Amino acid sequence: MPNYLSNSPTTVSEAIERIAQPDGSVSGGPFGRIVMTPDGRPIRSIITGRRRLVTGSYASRKARRAMPHESMNELSFFHESEVDTYVVDYRAQPFRLEFILGGQLRTYIADCARLLSDGAIEVIEIKGDYRHTSDEHYATKLEAVGEFCHRLGWQFRIVVPENTVAARVRHENIHLIQSRRMVSYAASHCYLALNLLQRENGEASLAQVARALGDSRAGTSIAMAMMVGRVLDIELDRPISADSRVAAVDSMNMREGAAQ
Repeated sequence: MPNYLSNSPTTVSEAIERIAQPDGSVSGGPFGRIVMTPDGRPIRSIITGRRRLVTGSYASRKARRAMPHESMNELSFFHESEVDTYVVDYRAQPFRLEFILGGQLRTYIADCARLLSDGAIEVIEIKGDYRHTSDEHYATKLEAVGEFCHRLGWQFRIVVPENTVAARVRHENIHLIQSRRMVSYAASHCYLALNLLQRENGEASLAQVARALGDSRAGTSIAMAMMVGRVLDIELDRPISADSRVAAVDSMNMREGAAQ
């Protein structure tokens, strides 16, 4: 069960800074370095010379900054991170790892890093398919990255899009909710929604929450923005409707989300 300590980091950058020395070296032995930009911006420019990439920038409310992406798969993952109430903060291309592999200096730039509500750090490599597994040298490099992260107490994951009915439903719900991420809400909205959930023993329908917030249509958009703000949690496993279940994030033993 998540146990978020009061002195835990609140951003990905803060979590990295706690373990990295000024020269980028990390505690636990001379197995590598972490290199970050001074101002926390992505370490790799999305302008990559001859590489032809689908590039863009995603304005994140949760992370309070723009996130560059190099593929639609990365953008989709940012949508997921924006909506997932278990994700406290996330960053695109937040650092470069430098380590020795086979007697040679190797580098790796993470596609994304996420701070979870239990204090864990995830380092994410985003792929469109499984072709990377056929490249022995690249697979070995990713194994080394996984070992590097393990020594730091971090988690390393390779994310490949799922093509199932359940995954498509979840994806559509996430896309809808993140599209409402910039809708404004106030402390009074939080009070109204959380008070309703308390009266309803911790769970209510999206229609009930929307009505408690005022106008049904506007209330639905506010509730979705409050999910990005980690105040409310709307079920994602079924198509979103008036009957969708809504709970408070803090009732799920997560850090309390603050209205933005």
